Formats: sequence, structure tokens, C-alpha cells
Amino acid sequence: MAGVARSVALGLPLALAGAPRVEWAQTARWADGTLTLLEEKPPLSMAPLTGTPSQSISVDSRVTYQEFVGFGGAFTEAAAINWKKLSKEDQERVIHLYFAPPEEGGHGYTMGRVPINSCDFSPASYSFDDTPGDVDLSHFDEGVAHDVASGVIEMIQAAMAKVEERGLQLKLLASPWSAPAWMKLPVDGEQSMSLSAKPNGLDPAMQGVWAKYISKWLTAYKAQGISMWGVTVQNEPEASAGWESMLWTPAFMATFVRDYLGPVLAADHPRLVILGFDHNKDHLVEWAHGLYADETTKQYLAGMAVHWYGGLNTDKLQTTHEMAPDKMILATEACNCAGNVVFMSTSKTSWWTRAEKLALDILEDFRFWTVGWIDWNLLVDVHGGPNHLKNLCDANIIADPEQTQQTGDTLIKQASFFYMGHFSRYFTPGARRIETHQSVEPNIPPLSPSDIKNGNALSFLPCEEDSLVQRWVLGPGGTIVSLGTDSAPGSDGFGVGGECIEHCLSGDCWYPKVQVWACAASDSSDPVHGNANQRWMVRDVPGGYQLYNAKASKCLTSLKVAGWAVGLDAGVNAVAAQMFQCYPPGTRNQTFLLAGDGDGDGLRDSTFTISGLESSPPLCLQPQLEKLPKFDAVAFKQPDGSLSLVTMNTNDFAVNFTIYDDADPGVGLFHTLPGHAIHTYRWKSNADTAANTTARTVAAALVSAAPHSVPAAVDEEAADGVDAAVSVGGGEHMAVARPGNAEATAGFASIQAILACLAIGVVFLVLITTRQRMDKDAQPSIPTEDDVDETELYHPFCPADVSYPIEEAAE
Repeated sequence: MAGVARSVALGLPLALAGAPRVEWAQTARWADGTLTLLEEKPPLSMAPLTGTPSQSISVDSRVTYQEFVGFGGAFTEAAAINWKKLSKEDQERVIHLYFAPPEEGGHGYTMGRVPINSCDFSPASYSFDDTPGDVDLSHFDEGVAHDVASGVIEMIQAAMAKVEERGLQLKLLASPWSAPAWMKLPVDGEQSMSLSAKPNGLDPAMQGVWAKYISKWLTAYKAQGISMWGVTVQNEPEASAGWESMLWTPAFMATFVRDYLGPVLAADHPRLVILGFDHNKDHLVEWAHGLYADETTKQYLAGMAVHWYGGLNTDKLQTTHEMAPDKMILATEACNCAGNVVFMSTSKTSWWTRAEKLALDILEDFRFWTVGWIDWNLLVDVHGGPNHLKNLCDANIIADPEQTQQTGDTLIKQASFFYMGHFSRYFTPGARRIETHQSVEPNIPPLSPSDIKNGNALSFLPCEEDSLVQRWVLGPGGTIVSLGTDSAPGSDGFGVGGECIEHCLSGDCWYPKVQVWACAASDSSDPVHGNANQRWMVRDVPGGYQLYNAKASKCLTSLKVAGWAVGLDAGVNAVAAQMFQCYPPGTRNQTFLLAGDGDGDGLRDSTFTISGLESSPPLCLQPQLEKLPKFDAVAFKQPDGSLSLVTMNTNDFAVNFTIYDDADPGVGLFHTLPGHAIHTYRWKSNADTAANTTARTVAAALVSAAPHSVPAAVDEEAADGVDAAVSVGGGEHMAVARPGNAEATAGFASIQAILACLAIGVVFLVLITTRQRMDKDAQPSIPTEDDVDETELYHPFCPADVSYPIEEAAE
């Protein structure tokens, strides 16, 4: 019964010490394929800390940074059309799932993004004034009839009402994709919303007209009862990918804001936030330089908007913040393309990995100064649309009113929906990020075979001599296997020969994709994987080798493509491996060098790289992978003083750590985060009163007296002299009882019980004495300057010398 004695002896003093109670939620994909989806777990309690934890997540609630504005999604025409197709009950469900408070099962969204005119997620291009030369905008549709008919207005109004039930306002951000065609410079003689001249798409003579158009659109929406919180100058000013677009240079945008948009909106909508850029973070610094260089432009801008496509680029976020610490950075768009991957997909990994990537972007964005995060479409159909240019993408919720996916529901909640809730449900507008350090993964690990998963597209990337993901081996039957994937733990298909290069035959591949997939057995009857599409002939051709697939009667080809073909943003370029008809032997983009390191008979006994001839320095074939953090954490202090910590683990294995607050020393929580899981912890740190500090000191002394102690809950059924792994509240905690003499253990337990009783008496005495002293000394006090909470005086976006407003006006 030593385990029982230890639990009782430590538990009561700890309770008296007021150890923080930790609430937590979990989403996890377990090794056996089962799922835990945004599940609230039984609360835990912190325990006295002894020594320095080997792996920890420490926060300091005294050190605060940017203020949190909110989470949200985009009210595109596609989202509204899908919403209107649902039953009234399901329409209410969608609004509830996103905008209701967490205690009622909602995500607690408080932000939204609204396109001005059409975007790619519209069935067709449209504007509210298609009359050429109407510079007075006398034909502008002030009733915004198109958005009323499509359901955009109704969907926004429903969301606003749901948010207002919580006493909050929905902060809406408007973004234009393109001005009406007649305001733009022609391309090859054609004026089109889907084409843009270079380097600037807007006719300079139309700058004033376009600024007034944006203002009239804002007024028209206000007449529908919808007031915007902010506006971005242009969606993705560097991209013209075939749908609505309008290119800008930083200098042209700066003068437009300074001379036209800024003055017009200051006069017509004086409380409106204006954000610049609104594109990928990789070029954020250049745009910040260009837009902030002119002081007048800078004063009109509240900050910069960024998209997730093209990488994390946290160094760019940090540099931009340092350039203008008084300006906000807001994440305004993110989604996975091409198409959606619902749970019923052939690869559950793809379904989960997309969620992990979005969550990592949120974590890193918040760690590096963003104030909020807005997802792309709130709702798409089972194809990832509608989209008039087939730029199909994913969403957190898929509308399936006909239940074509046979999930048993008309609304399919993606894995990303549950990951998003770990942030939006527990970060409250007005919260502030706090100092957070983690020693679990101090440095980003190199790419390894365990990172390679089913469905990874193959790209040609710069060759790296020490890369573990650019080497291949010849397998049985003409297969080409990624080196090490037959033994790395946890990846898809391991145990049947690793990950093989294959020509994709599944219906999800509507382009000639080459990918890796679990190598099929020689007698496999799978019609999609291993049906000879994993078998290659290595042909000797002038200048190198040609890789021929008999199933497809085509050859491996290196091709410059849009990023979406390999899982990147459509606005970036990539060199992908694809399948095309075989050209004459020696054709450069079908000829490859296979550089081996074996001493045997050619490639058969070698590991080798596959590099192309078209680039210098050469590019090597590898799965499209990014070197990313696999463990991450961020924490915020909520307006009520409580702390919210989000941690995510994308490894194939679990990690252990201790959580503690430097501002509340002496206690911590030992916990385990499974592989491919995300946790949100919430607790309120205790003030270090004399009673609290003394009680903790006594409790810590008791813990240090034990032969083995960690800040974890101990299972009362742990047996003497054995190692016991216990699960408390659904989390994994390790409590170890060392083997030893049973009589000695029992004797120690008796001493421990006596010490515990003495400790209880000391704690009661301290508590009573402190209370008497507080009652005696309590006097009404006059607040001094030191007592004023600076957070009540300081707005993170408005320095003293800038007059632009932030909060939405009361009409």
C-alpha cells in the first residue's frame, strides 16, 4: 500500500496549497487508427516541482506581447451558395459550429473576410458596376443585389446575430480581387477581371474612381446592416493566376493609399482599418518597406495582411514587426489545395496532415506577432468548390446535402475543423501572447525517412549531400524505393517494403502526378497502388538514364509547374516529376543522372540520387517535404487572467514535458502529448501570498523526501516494487515505484504519513495567521500610478502620434 500512502500524503497538502487546476482538450490520431476529436478531458492539478525538468514548456504570464483580435473564415460566394443549398436546420448548424460560444459547442469565431466583387470562388465574374466609363459610378448597384441573391448577405447576417448573442461584434474584413474590367489596363487589347497588366493592373487614371467604388461598396453593405471592421487594398497583389486579379507594385499601392484610398475612407468611413499587402509572407518585408516608407501612407495603414501560402517565413514576420512595432500583422487567408480530402479518402494521413500544416501555421504566426487568423472558405462542396476556374480547395466543413460521401451526415467536419477549435475556442479577443519557451525541440530536426508519407508528390529540389530523403534504392520487380522507409517507424505502409515511386492512378490525381506510396506486394490486387504503376524500366540513353513505366507507357518527366501540383501554393513555381509520352532518347527533361555509392554490379547494389540535366546546380528528386517544426507551442493570457497553452506534436511518437509558469513558481504539470496530436491547456496561476508560498514549500519538501517523485498524478492502485504507467484523465502520466524491500518501503510510508500530518498542521496555522493579519491590516487604499493596469491605456495598434481609429464606430 506504499503507493496509496504516497498519494494520500501528497494530495492533501497540495490541495491546501492551492495548486492550479488545469483543464485540457485533446485531438489525436492514434496508431490503431482511432481518433480523439476536440475532446474535453477530466481536469488535472499541478504538483510541486523538484529540480529542473529535462523537457519543459515554460510560460511567463508577466511578459506579454501582441493583443489577440480573433479567428474567422471567409464568406465567399461559394460558401454562401453551399450554405443556401442546406436545409434550414443545417444552415443553423453551420453558423452554430463556427460562431457559437465554446460552452455551447461552437468555435467562437469573431472575424470574417468578405470579397469585394467576385473571386475565384464564384460561379462567374461579376461586379456592381459593369457600365464602361461610368466614372461617376451612377450605375453602381447600391442594393448589392448579386450578393443578396447568392446568400452572402444572409449568411453574414446570421453569423453577426450569433456573435452578438455573446455580447461581441463580428469583425469583418473586405478584400477586392479585381476592379471592374473597364477600370483596368488592357492585356493584348482585352480588359478583363481575370487578366492583369504588368506591373500594375489598375489604370492609373482610375485610381480615384476605384477608391470611390470601394467606399460605395462599404456603404452599400452598411445599408444591409453589415459594417466592415477593415479592408485590405488588394488580395494577392503579386499573383495573376487566371482568376480575378490585379497586380500592384509596392510603390503604386503606396501612392494609391496616400492620395486616393486613404483620404476617401477617412472621410466616408473614419473608423475603418486599412491593411496593406495581403499576400504570401515570403515577400512581406519588401512590401512593408515599400508601404511604410512614406509617412502619410504609413499613417493610413493599420498594418499588413498575410497569407500562408509559400511557407512559414517567420523571419519575415519578425523583421516586419521590428520595422513597425506599432502596426498589426493579420493572417487573412489559408487553405489546402487542390481539392478536398474528406475522411473517406483513400489516405487518412492526407486528411490529418492537412490539419497539422494549418495548425503549425497558426502556432508560428502567433509566435511571431500576428494578431489574428482568418481561414479561407467557411464551406465548400464535396468537389472543393464551386469555383469558376476549377481552383478547387479544402475547407473545415464540407457541405454534402445529398450525402454523396456516405458519411451519415450532410456536414463533413474535416480534421482541420477540430484542430482550429484548439485555438479559436480558447483564445479570447483581448488576450495577449505571453513569453513561452520549450526545450522539447529546441531546433528544427532535419528531414528523415519517417517524414515520408503516402501521397507525397515528387519534386526536384536542390541536391544536398547529407539529405536522407533524396536517396533511392532499386527494389524487387523494378520498384524504386525511398531509402530507409522500410525501417523508419510509423510511416504509411512500412512492413511491406517502404515507400515506392508510383504513377498516381487514383481519382484524386487529375494531373499526371508522380508520388510515393507504400510498396505493394508482388501479388497485390490493388487496382490503384502496385498495379504495375510502381514498376520502372531504367533505360540507358545518351547523357544518362530514362525512367519508363510500362503501365502508363510514359516516361518520368521534370516539368516546371504551378505549386499546387506538388501541394504548394498556386502562386509559387515548382519543378515536379510528372508523366508524359516518351520523347526521343536523350531529351533533357526526361534524362536523369543516377549517382550511386555501391561497389557491386551497377545500381543494383547502390543507393543513388536521381538528378536532372536542366538545372545548374542540379536538382534532385525527392518527396515534396518541408523542414518544419514537429513540436510547437504558444500561450496567451486571457482577459480574465487565465492562461491558454496550445501544444502540437507531429512526430510519430509521443513526447513528455513539464508545464510551468515562471510567474507562479514551485508547481508544474508533467504530461504526455501523443504523436499526431494537439492539446490545449487552461489554468489560472495563483498569486504568491505568504500562505501559498509556505504551503508549497512544505509540500515540495514532502515530495523531495520521497525516493522518486515527478509532478504527476499517481494511481492509487500502483503496486509496490513495480514500474507503473498510469493514465489520469485520458492523459498519459508516468509514475515509477522503484523495486525494493517491502518492509523498508512500508516503514518509509509510515514516516511519510507522520510528516504529512505535521505539514497539514503547519499549513492550517499559516493560513489562519495570514488571514488574521490581512483582516487587521485591511484599509481602504487610494490607487497610485503604479496600480494602473497599463493594458487599459495602451492599444497595440495606435501609438500616441497616430490618429487612425481601430474599433468599429457606433452608428
